[in-house]
Amino acid sequence: MASRPTPPDPVQDPSRIEALRRTGLLGIRQVDEFDRMTELASGLLDVPVCLVSLVDADCQVFPGACGLPAPYDDERRTPLSHSFCQHAVRERAPLVIRDATQDPRVADNGAVRDLGVMAYLGFPIVGQDHHAYGSFCVIDTEPREWTSHEIRLVRDFTAIVADLLDHWVERERFRTDLDLIIHDLKNPLSGVTMAASILESRTEDLPVDLRPLVDALTDSARRGGELLSRIAAADRDHGEVCDDLLARIEEVVARHRGPASEKGLNLQFIPPPENRAVAVAGWAVAQIVENLLTNALKFTPTGGTVSISVVETTRDSRIEIADEGPGFSDTDRARLFKRYARLSAEPTAGEESTGLGLSIVKKLVDQEGGSIELVSRPGEGARFRLVFPHA
Repeated sequence: MASRPTPPDPVQDPSRIEALRRTGLLGIRQVDEFDRMTELASGLLDVPVCLVSLVDADCQVFPGACGLPAPYDDERRTPLSHSFCQHAVRERAPLVIRDATQDPRVADNGAVRDLGVMAYLGFPIVGQDHHAYGSFCVIDTEPREWTSHEIRLVRDFTAIVADLLDHWVERERFRTDLDLIIHDLKNPLSGVTMAASILESRTEDLPVDLRPLVDALTDSARRGGELLSRIAAADRDHGEVCDDLLARIEEVVARHRGPASEKGLNLQFIPPPENRAVAVAGWAVAQIVENLLTNALKFTPTGGTVSISVVETTRDSRIEIADEGPGFSDTDRARLFKRYARLSAEPTAGEESTGLGLSIVKKLVDQEGGSIELVSRPGEGARFRLVFPHA
């Protein structure tokens, strides 16, 4: 009697894998909204680890994570040999494990041995297209009896994450559609521009009352082309240039000299001998320096020094903003650029801090094609380094 064929593994379903990869999330180290969900769930359920896990064909990646041990907190991925979440995807059902060593599905899983995973509670993240992308899960390093209340909470968190994922997919789809629209509009607009140009070259042959219409047609074609270019630039790299980097920084510094003096701080600006144009919008430079300088003044005690220096290399301009405040702890560094992040330092004169400044800086720096790095060590004052390529 012929044996029945083995049913295909849902985890390896090509249509699921293709849909997952189309989201663009596999190539992104972290997503702030997903990280925020994991932090909330970790605190609410009192668990050491919480993950938004996307299960690919041979690994799982974590665009949202809280409590991952090193080196996984940096890598944000593990092979499937260390994945409990694949079972939630495979079964398309909640995976409730009270003691991993006693569950045959995961007893020999590498996560038990290498990561200390003992108790696991996860729900599959199912998108609008009905594909199971991965799992939202909470993890404990001790055996644990998950309560019905905890199971409901994780289900609700999963629903929120699934909605966020759907919005992400729609945004990516809109961006792709916009590219196609821009491309498709350029061809007919080029035809109109060419026709207007031919008519403009033959205005002498046209009736006088039609010549204003030719001028209007030429102007409309030109403005239409400019509009398309602006839309395309806003959707991608706009390629703006800051011709006078030092002047932009000096403007910001000048605005803060008064507040620095009132607080008894020494504000220094150390420019380089030469001034190079950088491939970043001037307004963005001002906004980035504004946020970093405001923070530096806010957290530096009376009598301290805040300095801004610019160093030119053969390829880029490097701006460093340093203060003499408490700096950042190791714990702070993990959530440094997250929105509404609550960090260990407190403003020295009772100023308000929303936790948004550094997240805005990071978004602008990434958008402009630069980089930002915290180069000070724990226990030192904060020192940030911005790098922008020369134009």
